[in-house]
Amino acid sequence: MIKPALLSSVALLVVLTPALGQPAPFDMSPESGLVRPAEPDTQPDATTAPDTPAPPAEPEFSRPLLPAPTLRLAGEEARQGVVVYLTEQQAAAAARLEFSYLNALVVAPEASSLRVRINQTEIDSRPIASSSAPSLVSVEVPAGALRAGPNVIDFRASQRHRTDCTVESTYQLWTEIPGSEARLVFSGDQLERIGQLSELGAVGVDSDGQTTLRVVSAGLADAAAQSVALEIAQQVGLALRTPHLTVTLVDALSETYESGVLDLVLMPADALPDSVAAARPQASAAPMAAMVPVTSGANTLVLSGPDWNSIARAGDALAASAPADGRPRYDLPLPVPMMAGGQSASLASLGLDRVEFNGRRYAVDLQFELPSDFYGYRYGELNLRLDAAYASDVLPGSEIDIYINGEIASATPLLRTDGGALDDTNIRIPMTSLRPGRNEATVTVNLQTRSDAVCGAGWTGSAPTRFILSNASSFSLPDYARATAVPDLLVMTGSGWPYADAGAVPIALGQGMESLASAMMFAARIATASGRTIDFSVMPQADLPPEGNAMLVMPMDTLSPLNASRVDIVTAPSATGAAAGDLRNQFGNSEPTGPISYVTDWLRDAVGLEVSDLRLWPGTDADYTPPPGAVTVSQVLQSEGGVWTTLTAASESALRTGTERLIDTDKWRQITGRISALAPNSDTLTTIAPQNVAIRTDGTLSPLNLRLIAANWFSGNIVYFTLAILLGAVTLMLITARLLTRIGRRH
Repeated sequence: MIKPALLSSVALLVVLTPALGQPAPFDMSPESGLVRPAEPDTQPDATTAPDTPAPPAEPEFSRPLLPAPTLRLAGEEARQGVVVYLTEQQAAAAARLEFSYLNALVVAPEASSLRVRINQTEIDSRPIASSSAPSLVSVEVPAGALRAGPNVIDFRASQRHRTDCTVESTYQLWTEIPGSEARLVFSGDQLERIGQLSELGAVGVDSDGQTTLRVVSAGLADAAAQSVALEIAQQVGLALRTPHLTVTLVDALSETYESGVLDLVLMPADALPDSVAAARPQASAAPMAAMVPVTSGANTLVLSGPDWNSIARAGDALAASAPADGRPRYDLPLPVPMMAGGQSASLASLGLDRVEFNGRRYAVDLQFELPSDFYGYRYGELNLRLDAAYASDVLPGSEIDIYINGEIASATPLLRTDGGALDDTNIRIPMTSLRPGRNEATVTVNLQTRSDAVCGAGWTGSAPTRFILSNASSFSLPDYARATAVPDLLVMTGSGWPYADAGAVPIALGQGMESLASAMMFAARIATASGRTIDFSVMPQADLPPEGNAMLVMPMDTLSPLNASRVDIVTAPSATGAAAGDLRNQFGNSEPTGPISYVTDWLRDAVGLEVSDLRLWPGTDADYTPPPGAVTVSQVLQSEGGVWTTLTAASESALRTGTERLIDTDKWRQITGRISALAPNSDTLTTIAPQNVAIRTDGTLSPLNLRLIAANWFSGNIVYFTLAILLGAVTLMLITARLLTRIGRRH
């Protein structure tokens, strides 16, 4: 069976062997049909076009975002926003958002997220998972998301603890975004240029969150020129929409473009430098306010004219081109409405979305304005009408806390154990912590639940919704008294009172240019806080009228002896004995000692009264000696009737550096009382309350307002209130006795 197959295979092999194994004959003749192809030429052909070079990379322009060195998102639910102004060219260009973030180690990445919104459009969402080192994020901005003018960029964090389900553990949760790493990057050429006055907000901030105004000027030693400079500093500050404007007086324009820097050329036309010589013809004929391109690329604003009066009119044109109304500040992305007496504001109008929460502690910050003559902080109640609901898992001990300007104002316990709807629930909040100007209200919900007591694995992020808050809830204020207590620096820093909109305000400045720069920063900060400008008139300090409102900005050693006695600030005594006495007394206090201390403690703890509340006559406002190197603000009501505010320090340099620190938002909001001082190495201001306060009104005294003023004043002067009640009771008794004597029977 195998032999036929084997024979066939052998026969086939014999047939194929010659064809496979015999080599072809070697033939060198050209006639053969075997032609070897030519080797390719490795040299480039002269007629071949060279490779097209790659197109150059499109230039990019970077804009820092944050008006502070760091943006911090703390707690289980946190939201922080910033406002970024863009020119039309920047808004139309392709852009990406870049930032880095670092979070606490205890943040659980599987249950935590960081979301970014631009103008209510979410452009990115990612787990929070960067506890060991900062993570860089780069997100392309969708076309059409950005627009010319203000843009709101929201960073929202939802953070849950890895292992702990208690309310206390929520304070360990945080995510930080450094300002040096947060930016918008645009693709395009010359996008940094600002061509219109209405686009001045696009100057923005630098990587530290600061905005700098470099003033190039001539003739600022003249009082009229200094008055104009103070007015224009306020107008520029409002146009830039920055909370913190640093002013420097320089001799030349910037050598290159810098983020957050605006060059201001402020001088008559005949003194304009050659770098802006193109503006001379127009400025020689009429007031001029314009952005002028310069070879360095720095954004340069020219305010000029034939003389200083015309330059002042140019500043008015600037204010009209970039008004503050309706344009949010960099650090205030949410609405801040003005609340009059008897007015309500829904949480939606304050920027709050509907809340559905499954964590342990929820907190939201809301802001509103009160007028400069708000005088209802000793009586009355702010009302929060709450539309909310909580689950049956919530235990007693849970509560809703309300903080006003950082101080606890109300605590409302959740008592029902079967869940409940808080429909039209009224939470009354004493108005003790309210202040003229901007107020911050923080609504905090602390929830303790049965399931959190068990705290199973993964439960911190998977719990069901346990609290719902409707943004139809609202704050409402009662009718409050309209008057102002003086002295009170808080009213001035929050609303500009009594200087804003009051006509020309006399101001005296130190002899150095650093005093002028300090005054410009101080005035611009008042303007950006209040939205109003002050019409300053610079004059010698000897001409300041004590019967009128005035301001002084100068070092202590340049104050005249008479004015030094009027500002309640004295320099440290040089005598050794006096200094030693101060050293001995600085460790003491004014609290009573001995047996009477038990009475004062009982009054404070049980009744809520201080000894000063029981006095019949107002105390004396003693002179204040500031710490070495401190910048000090004081406000004094002169016996002639004028209100004088003084900004001073030991030297010109200390005055300037101290003012730069003082205008920071956190420190600015600490200014209150009759004296506030900021030491060189401190972030907390020393404040001194006035002992003798006067009440002023705008002249419109209705019976209702008089009654409300009396209610507020008597609430702070309990002894007089008690005497008034006794006097009323005695008077009523005498009248009743007289009446009964006349109509009764005689025996």
